[in-house]
Amino acid sequence: MSEQQYEPDPLDELRDVAAAAEKLAADEEAFVEAFDAFTAADAARFQAALDRVGLAERCELVCVYFCTKRCVGTCARLCPERATRPVDAKEVLEFTHAIARVAKDRRALERLVKIAEAEDVRAWQAELKKLELTRFCHQVCRFLCRVRCKRHCRHLCARPLITRISSIPTAQFDAQGFGSGPSVPPFQVPPPSPATGVGDHPIGASSWLMGVFNFATATQYKVEHAPSPAGPWTPIAEPVAGYASMFPLIPVTRFPSGGADPGWYDISAIPLSDGGPATAGEKTLVYWTTPTDGLYWLRLRVRDGAAEKVSAPRAVRVDNTAPPTPVITLELKTPAGELKPLKCGKVKRGDGLIRITVEAHDDNFSRLSVAAQGNSSLSVPIVAVPEGTPGPAVPLSKTYNGNVADTGYPVPTSFLWDPWSDPRIIPCCYVARIDIWDRAVLNNAWAGGHGRSGWEAIEIGF
Repeated sequence: MSEQQYEPDPLDELRDVAAAAEKLAADEEAFVEAFDAFTAADAARFQAALDRVGLAERCELVCVYFCTKRCVGTCARLCPERATRPVDAKEVLEFTHAIARVAKDRRALERLVKIAEAEDVRAWQAELKKLELTRFCHQVCRFLCRVRCKRHCRHLCARPLITRISSIPTAQFDAQGFGSGPSVPPFQVPPPSPATGVGDHPIGASSWLMGVFNFATATQYKVEHAPSPAGPWTPIAEPVAGYASMFPLIPVTRFPSGGADPGWYDISAIPLSDGGPATAGEKTLVYWTTPTDGLYWLRLRVRDGAAEKVSAPRAVRVDNTAPPTPVITLELKTPAGELKPLKCGKVKRGDGLIRITVEAHDDNFSRLSVAAQGNSSLSVPIVAVPEGTPGPAVPLSKTYNGNVADTGYPVPTSFLWDPWSDPRIIPCCYVARIDIWDRAVLNNAWAGGHGRSGWEAIEIGF
C-alpha cells in the first residue's frame, strides 16, 4: 500500500474548512470580530473569537479560509486587467523561468510580499515592471498568497499547547476525553486494539503533562483544570521533581507560586530533564495528581508580565476507581425447569444445566472474562447461551470492542451452561470466576487498568 493512501483526501479538507467557517458564521458577532482581528493581525482577539464558538482547534482552517478569500480580492485589485492568454505549457514554462529568476533574490521576494500585503496598486505595478513580471500579474499574486497566508496564520494561531497527557499526544484525545496510543515514548501506551479491550483510555493516578509555549518572551506558565471548557478554572499547583543534570543525576524540585495568584512556574527554573530553561521546545509542565472520576478540561496559560496567551481547552476523562466487585451466582436448572441454588454445590451429568447469572460493569469498561478454574491450573472459558435464546453457544467473556457505551453486564444477565458438553471440563472442584477491567491509563502507562474479581465454587462430576 502506497504512502499516498494514508494522506487525507483534499476534498475532506475542503469540507472541514467550509464546516468550520459555517460554524463561525452562525454567530455573526463572533464572525465579524474574528475577521476584523484577522485583518488587524491581532492573534489574541482572533483566538478569543474562535474560542467563544468552540473553534479553538480549527484556528488554522478558519484563518486559511479568510486568507484565501482575501487573496482573491487583493489580486483583483492589484491586477485589474484580466489575463487573456491561455495557460498552456508554453505560458507555464515562461512563468517558471521568470519567477525562478526573481525567487533567487530573497529581498526581491520579500518586497513583493510586503507590497501585496499593503495592497499598494501603484507600487505593485512598478515592482512588476522592474522585475519584468507584468504579464504574469495574476500568477505572481497567487504565487505569493501561499507564503502570505502561511505567515499570517502561523502568527494568528500560535498559542500555548498541551502536547501530551499521560504520555499520549493530545491530538489523539477525542471530544469525550478519551485518548488512544501509541504514546511518546511508544512503550508506555500501545496502539489501539479495541477488539482486545485496548484504546479509548481515560487517565488516572499521576498524569505527566507536557506542552509548548509558542511565546518567545514568556517568563511563567500555569496549568489549570475545570469541569467545563468555560471554567471555573483551578490551578494545578504541585511540586515538580526533575534533574538539573543527568550525568551525574542532580535532583531539583520546582515549586509554583502561592498567594493570591497561585500555580505559576518560572520558565527560568525548568531543569535539563524537563526541557531546559528556554521558551522553545516541549517541556514537562507538571505531574498532575488527577481528581475524582469525570470529564475535565485542561488549559495552559503563559505570560511575560505584559501579555498572556492561553491554550485551547483540552478535554480529558479521569478514572481513579476500580469497577464494582462483580457478582456471579450459580443455580441448577433441572430437566423439569426447577431452579436450585448452587453454593459450593455438587452436580453431575443428568442433573440438569447450570444457570449462571453475572453482573459486572464499569463506565470505562475494557474487557471481562468468565472461566471455570479447577485443579492443576486448569482454566476453561465458560461458553453458554443466553437463557431462553436458542442458537449457538457464545463465550461469556467480552470486550468493549470500540463501543465506549458498552459497560459490560450492567444488570444481572443469565446464561445456561452445559459443562458436560465441553471436553476440556474434567471431574473436579471449580471456581466459576469473573474478572473485569477498565481502560484507565495509570501513572502514564497502560498496564491493564483497574480490575476486580468475583467467584462462586462448584464441584462438577460425571
